[in-house]
Amino acid sequence: MDQILLFFITSLALTMMPGPDILFVINQSLEDKESGLLVAFGLCSGLIVHTLVLAFGLSAIIEQNDNVIVFFKYFGSVYLFYLASLEFKKDRVTSKRQRENFYLRGVYMNLINPKVLIFFLAYFPNFLFSDTISTSYQFIILGTIFILQALIIFSIVSLASNRLTSILNVDARSKKIVYLKSFIFVLIGLTILL
Repeated sequence: MDQILLFFITSLALTMMPGPDILFVINQSLEDKESGLLVAFGLCSGLIVHTLVLAFGLSAIIEQNDNVIVFFKYFGSVYLFYLASLEFKKDRVTSKRQRENFYLRGVYMNLINPKVLIFFLAYFPNFLFSDTISTSYQFIILGTIFILQALIIFSIVSLASNRLTSILNVDARSKKIVYLKSFIFVLIGLTILL
């Protein structure tokens, strides 16, 4: 039980560290909290896939094939650069249909970042907690804990950043904010490449 508690605490700390996912949630929460929350749910849905890949041993195959990792790095960065360009082109009024795509943005963002799977592969084995439960099942338990705490943190960050925008009376559709959002997408894309 000590291992699980330690895993939970370290996972909280790691999730709260400024990184691509937190930046992505903040970026998408500036206009409205619904978009940020949809991104948070999307990111955590991607974590489910990473957990299952790790639990069923596919991560070893992916880790041994450098071409797969390189492909996802470049694909992920190009996708984020594409999102940056969309910020300049999009209409100032967000339609319901556009808002529904924020969930998929979160899923894509998580799945195209190979660092997440590599992180899981390096991190989870350090917290195996039982000699009687299969490793795959332990990975699923640890993954569930990680996903739940990430969802809570991402949701809080989304609501807080949107609230801060309201308190400071920032117009999320102003050119400066559009440029900032585009810059953040480019920054996240470069982070994935490095």
